[in-house]
Order: sequence, then C-alpha cells, then structure tokens
Amino acid sequence: MERLKHSLQLDTENNMSRDDYLPTDEDEQQAQEEAHKHHTIQEFAAIVMADGPAATLGQMPDDAKNEIRQLILHDYMQRLSSANSGL
Repeated sequence: MERLKHSLQLDTENNMSRDDYLPTDEDEQQAQEEAHKHHTIQEFAAIVMADGPAATLGQMPDDAKNEIRQLILHDYMQRLSSANSGL
C-alpha cells in the first residue's frame, strides 16, 4: 500500500495523470495493424511451406517478386563477398 501511495505521489509531482498511462485510439489502432500484419506474414509463410516458394512467387505481382528477388540477390552477394574476403 505504501508503494502505491509513493507511486501516486511521484505521478502527482511529475504532473502525470491516469490518462498518461492509457493507450490512445491511435496506439490501439497501430497495435491492431501490427497484429494483423504479423498474422498475414505467418499465413504467407504457411502458404510458402505448403505450396512451395516457386508456386507462391508465381502468384505474386511482378513488383513484389522483384523486391524479394533483389533482397535475395543482395544477401547472396554480401555473403559471397564476405566469403571471398577471407581468401
């Protein structure tokens, strides 16, 4: 109980109210969007594992396929460069 009183006293001294701790509608919306995005990515991963990467990529728009290809090529080139620098 003393700890709670002390915490409330500190909050009052810092001009903080109960509302400073409550999430805003904006925070809640952002959290929902992030949760939806996470779920969508997990679903996409399940589709890749079930249907295979080639079949999944084949169903994607060209701009999305190109973004993924660029990322993979960039990663490959960095690993290749790193491996060759040790020679």
